[in-house]
Formats: sequence, structure tokens, C-alpha cells
Amino acid sequence: MYLLLEDMDIDKISDNAFLAVQMICKIVKFLPFITKSDEITKNIYTLENPQFVIYKKRHEKIIADCIYVCRRNCRIFLSFCFFGTLGLAIKPILRTGKPLPLELWLPFDVREQPWMYYFVYVYIVLSVICGGFSNGAIDPLLSGMMYHITAQIKILKNNLQFLGEDVDETLAQHSTTSDFMQAKVLYRKIQSCVQHHMAILEFVDNFERLYSFLVFSQFAASVLVICICCLFLSMVEPLTVVFFAVISFLITILSEIFLFCYYGTTLFEENNSLMRAVYMGNWYDYDNKSKTSLLILMERSKRPLVITAGKLLELSLETFTTILRRAYSLLAVLKNY
Repeated sequence: MYLLLEDMDIDKISDNAFLAVQMICKIVKFLPFITKSDEITKNIYTLENPQFVIYKKRHEKIIADCIYVCRRNCRIFLSFCFFGTLGLAIKPILRTGKPLPLELWLPFDVREQPWMYYFVYVYIVLSVICGGFSNGAIDPLLSGMMYHITAQIKILKNNLQFLGEDVDETLAQHSTTSDFMQAKVLYRKIQSCVQHHMAILEFVDNFERLYSFLVFSQFAASVLVICICCLFLSMVEPLTVVFFAVISFLITILSEIFLFCYYGTTLFEENNSLMRAVYMGNWYDYDNKSKTSLLILMERSKRPLVITAGKLLELSLETFTTILRRAYSLLAVLKNY
């Protein structure tokens, strides 16, 4: 509002608007962690339930890959946040007239005293850094939870595919080969798979209920921020510090929404291949009771496992391209203006 009332040019407005939008989005994203802190804590610790922590040696590679990917994404994303905020801190130094990192209204003139200017300068930079890294802690957390539940589906698929082998291993440990015990052990393992599948579905339902609006706010803000960043890039001189600072900020925004969309697509595709895992097993050797249980599980898996943003947009790569198209359309309107 201050920028508009001061009748500043579009150059200065775009210089500050993309960061202001992102900070407002950060506040919206933090609201669920304040108002629903107990539910979110419970949802996170759900990953420690017995259905999610009991796995065999052949599953260790799946778990190790999940941990590696989550840590890698967090490091990369926080690096983007660091370089984005670093560009904000350096940009005013390259200009004349002692400008602040952000154009804002203050009840005093910061340029009257050098210490006052540097104090406000450092305060603004530290505030943005704090906001950037706080924001950078949420997005890898949510995308990491999505990928972790995808890894749980991979484990479930593996268990369904090797049901026969697991039954033979259990029977060998008890030194028995009777058909009655084989059917009993098989049905118990199928029950365990069904409970695992139900725990996955419950986790996804709670995830969407808690974070759906949060992700939608990020998507809505991203359209504006991407558009404003591209508009600002068209105004600055290429290959300058300011140019690379905005590029870094733009990559950070794109990586935010890409993480959600990519792992939403991965979750959907893994769930769709659940029936194939059952077919790959020795289901034709099972008793009728076990076959019926597997058929019920397969029918349940036909329902697409989709996480939405605000009950409007699916977290998918198609949504990612839609956001980019909407940002480009808005950019075209602003360029004409």
C-alpha cells in the first residue's frame, strides 16, 4: 500500500512486491502449525506407528533411498533460500543514496544517522533471512512426508509380491509344512498388509486435511511471485548481481511448488501399481479365503490416491505446468500495462 500511495514506478513496486507476497504466504503457511499444533505433531509421529516401522532387510534400500532424497532436497532448498536472501542483502549496496533492502514506511528518517541506517538495514535483512529459512523448513518437511508415505507403498508392494516367500520363511522357522498352518500364516500376513494399507490411507487423509489450504496458499502466491520475478527480470540489466539474485529467488519459488507436485505424482503412480504387485506374486497357489482378501485390497486400491491443494488442485506435474501457464498469462497482462 505504501508503494502505491507514494506513486512509485513499476520498477520499485516489482522490486518489493514479490518478496511481500512471499512473506504474506509464509504467515498463512504458519497458521496451521499454530492453530493445529497438536494434530500436526500427532500426524508427524504417526510415521512411528508399528505398521510403518516394521520392515525386512530387503526393504532397507527403500528406506535408505527415502532418507537420502529427503535430506538432499532439504539441503538444496535451504541453499536456494540462502542465496535468495543473500541477493536481497547485497542488492542495495550496489545502488546510490543508501537505499534499504525493502521500500517501507518508517516514522523517522533512517538516513539522519549512520548507525540508524545500518541498524534498520541489518534488521530487515535478518528478518527476511529468518522468514526465508522458516519457510524453507516447512516445504521440505511436507514433501518429505509425502515421499516417506510413497516409500511405505513401495514396501507394501514388496510384501504383497513376496507373500509366498515370506510364508515359507515363517513355516521354516517353526519347522512345519502343514497346509492348515500355511493358510493361517498366509492370511495373517495378508491382514498385516491390509492394516498397512489402511494406515497409509489414513495418513494421506490427515495430511490433506491439515495441509491442503497451506499448499493452496503457496500455489496462489507462486503464480504472483513468478510473474513479478519475470517482470522484474525484464527490467534489470542481464548478468548483474541483481539479475542473479532474482534468478535465485525465482528458482526457490519454482522448487517449492515442484516438490509438492512431483511427489504428489509419485504417490499417485505408486498407488496405481499396487494391483500389479499382487499379480506378480503366487496368488494362484493361495487358498480361497486369502484370494478373497487380496481381491478386496485390490478393489480398494483402485481409488486414486490423490492429494489436493484446497480441494481444487491436484498435486501433480500437470498442476505445475498449469501454474507456469497462469503466471505467464498474468505476466503478459502486466507487460501490456
